[in-house]
Amino acid sequence: MKITLLSLFACVSMISSTFAQEKELLLSIDGPWRSEQLTFPIAFAPSLDYKGIEEVRFAKGWGTPESEEFWTYTFLWYLDEDPSVTATHLEKDIEAYFNGLMALVGKGSGLTDIPNANVVFVPENSNEGSYIGKAKIFDAFFTKDIQTLNIKAVSGFCEKTNKYTVLFTFSPKTFDHSIWKTLNGITLSKTCK
Repeated sequence: MKITLLSLFACVSMISSTFAQEKELLLSIDGPWRSEQLTFPIAFAPSLDYKGIEEVRFAKGWGTPESEEFWTYTFLWYLDEDPSVTATHLEKDIEAYFNGLMALVGKGSGLTDIPNANVVFVPENSNEGSYIGKAKIFDAFFTKDIQTLNIKAVSGFCEKTNKYTVLFTFSPKTFDHSIWKTLNGITLSKTCK
């Protein structure tokens, strides 16, 4: 029992040590979405060698498998340096992110054989810095099974704050589902021009 409690304490300490000190929310979302902020490097994904903040926002039904909002969430990387966004780079980063996150959560649940994430991105039409994709991840949080998420990623630069941004939006719902109206309406709360 002591080992289990010690392991759980270590996981909680590792995650909470990465929480950011940013006071104001970076994203503007229509609705009461729960928020968290982490600082880079993120403990569960140390290969993401960035400096800055990640703001994560969860739809109300994010953790409820029966909800239309299940696994619907977003995160913004608000970075000090240019992340050199390409489809290949995004695939590598998001795979590392989910592999680390699900390994950590799975370990806390006693899971040992967690499949690696598989992520594919392609440029979205002719919108420079905009990508769409799919991620097949192991859901160590809820279903303990493979979950397929549709993803949009949009990169930019905030001249006013001199920060690079990459906004990721996720949902298992197809891009024509009404949930994407909300996801597509998420904006940076800071004025960048």
